[in-house]
Amino acid sequence: MLDLHTLHFASAASRCAYVVVFLVTALTQRQQTFLWQWMGAMGTSMVGSLIMMQVPSAAPPVWIAVIVYGLYAASLVLCWTGLRSFFGRPVRIDLGICLTVLPGLLYPLLLAAGVAHRLALAAVFLCCLGVALLAAYETVRLSPGVERLWSQSIVTVAFGSYALVFVASIGILVATDWPMASAETARSSMILDQVIGVFAYFGYMAMAAERANRTLLHLAETDSLTGLSNRRGLQKLLRLRLPAPGRQPLGAVLILDLDHFKSINDRYGHASGDAVLATFAARLTATLRTTDLVARWGGEEFLVVLPGAGPQELLPVAERLRAAVAEAPFPHRSGALTVTVSIGVAMMGRDAASFEEATRQADAALYQAKAQGRNRVCCERKPAPAPGPVAGGAVGPAHAPAQADLRLA
Repeated sequence: MLDLHTLHFASAASRCAYVVVFLVTALTQRQQTFLWQWMGAMGTSMVGSLIMMQVPSAAPPVWIAVIVYGLYAASLVLCWTGLRSFFGRPVRIDLGICLTVLPGLLYPLLLAAGVAHRLALAAVFLCCLGVALLAAYETVRLSPGVERLWSQSIVTVAFGSYALVFVASIGILVATDWPMASAETARSSMILDQVIGVFAYFGYMAMAAERANRTLLHLAETDSLTGLSNRRGLQKLLRLRLPAPGRQPLGAVLILDLDHFKSINDRYGHASGDAVLATFAARLTATLRTTDLVARWGGEEFLVVLPGAGPQELLPVAERLRAAVAEAPFPHRSGALTVTVSIGVAMMGRDAASFEEATRQADAALYQAKAQGRNRVCCERKPAPAPGPVAGGAVGPAHAPAQADLRLA
């Protein structure tokens, strides 16, 4: 009941709507080149459908076929290059141009060489199959540091379906004598194209929206100055990394506070204070294991979680952090700055406190470290006998554990 003219009109109208939606989005995010490429893909296929609306039969003249095949090939190529841009992969413009013009040039050349119409059309579909497979591959390959999106699967299914349609078409053209220029065949192809196109274009919008949401969530969970997690981000990491209390020992909590940080801001300015905080955060992450959790707890206060660390390891690790700050001056335009840190520590686990209770204990221990002269490590409750002299539950620069014990967990 659906004639070809109606199907081409529906195809052109739907693609026009997609172009308008992507145009509005692209104008607000001009730096996102993939939006412009996907919009171009929709626009070229829309023009191809508008041209086919004017063709009275399912078999257009050769010169119209050349234009239409070129437009549809350009649509597939722009989909592919848009996916590469979306995932931060380089785009070769020369290769894209070759893949765009190849079907439109190959078709008349094969006909002029005396190749049967069915085989010439199969060659066009083979070119389109290659681009569809390239696009599908971009959605399944993994890049270092790039998080996979759930919505990628929609686009994978779409281009996988395109590839299957091209494979089936090539098989019919080469291995059978079924008519390919009939109105019924053209109608079936148009219906498949519109259904698959809806999945592809909505998949693009879903991918862009999902990435934007993840970016906003990451910003909400990250301290912009230091790049560390903030309180909200740390809570999320704790839910993912630490088992429920009572199942096994969870580790240790350290709260670190830069000594006399206000005086740095007052004397050198807030820009210098921010530079000190950023350098301090970098030293923390460089000293700790990659499995340890570090967060900016607020102002000049930082919190570290050592998953799996035992009582014997806690004080040596804390002292290692203290020494990493105190023993290397911080660079500054007016000369190196000597910065120190006070640290409060506490254990958490099956036989110790929960994270919240351990945080309160570490905070109380931090106040002890401040009261005892700063630039030292204190624990409210001594976690375990440690080698070397430890007086009053504190480890300071004058009575640190032996160097052999200053190792990471």
